[in-house]
Amino acid sequence: MLLLMDATEDSARLLEHSLMVFDKKENHFCGVFVDGLSEKNMILIFDNPVSINNEYSHSEILQKILHSEENNSEEFITKFTDKCAELNLKTQVYLDRNSIDHGLVNDSLYSDLLVIGKSILTHKNKDKIYSEAIEMLLRNSKCPVLLMPNEINPVENIILLFNGTEKSFEAIKLFLYLFDPQLAKNKVILFTIMTEKAMEEEKHIHDYLKTNKQFFSIFRGHPESYFNDLKELLIQFDNFILVTGVNRNEIIEDLIFNNDHSFFLEGNRSVFMI
Repeated sequence: MLLLMDATEDSARLLEHSLMVFDKKENHFCGVFVDGLSEKNMILIFDNPVSINNEYSHSEILQKILHSEENNSEEFITKFTDKCAELNLKTQVYLDRNSIDHGLVNDSLYSDLLVIGKSILTHKNKDKIYSEAIEMLLRNSKCPVLLMPNEINPVENIILLFNGTEKSFEAIKLFLYLFDPQLAKNKVILFTIMTEKAMEEEKHIHDYLKTNKQFFSIFRGHPESYFNDLKELLIQFDNFILVTGVNRNEIIEDLIFNNDHSFFLEGNRSVFMI
């Protein structure tokens, strides 16, 4: 699993939260540092910051930063590497837009999950390049994305969104595989968008869920109004994880372009999406 890190104390909390949620001994985590060092800092540390990932190994990059005196580098990178070492996590570093666009997206193909703390989307000092890089990563990640609070808060409600498509079923299958230990202690709700295909497949999805969770609730919504119906359901809960293979682009646009008022950035709300 990839854990997306940035130059804030929230990153340490994200590590601890992730280890609590994904508590299987066989899980393997990789901490990915992508922000906190501006291009102007990089120019002072490296002769050619555009291609540093091609010219230096990751350990060499870390050593150069740690021995620099630039603001917003030494203190946090030290904390980042120490925390990862303490938790026995591998460390990967992406310091420019090109390496995020290509290296990190390609690495996601070989991971089960990309975990992103919500604080990374709410920084007051984020610039255009940073925002575009995060948006690109959300849209193009080749593994499921889990957006969740950085703080440790127990989740009690899991809402599975199903519209009859293979992608919506794949999201549910992947989530159940990754979160299996959580199911026993959570309330599970299947929200079916009543398309013609969903009505044909609804019995099959019920039978599949019963192999993992004997008791779960069922809600239904019409395709034309399902998103409003879904939000009316979700606001009843103090906390939840929404599992969706249906509306990833809609959610990402809400996160990026409606940042100050995004429904999913409020409170203890999490989204698992493919």
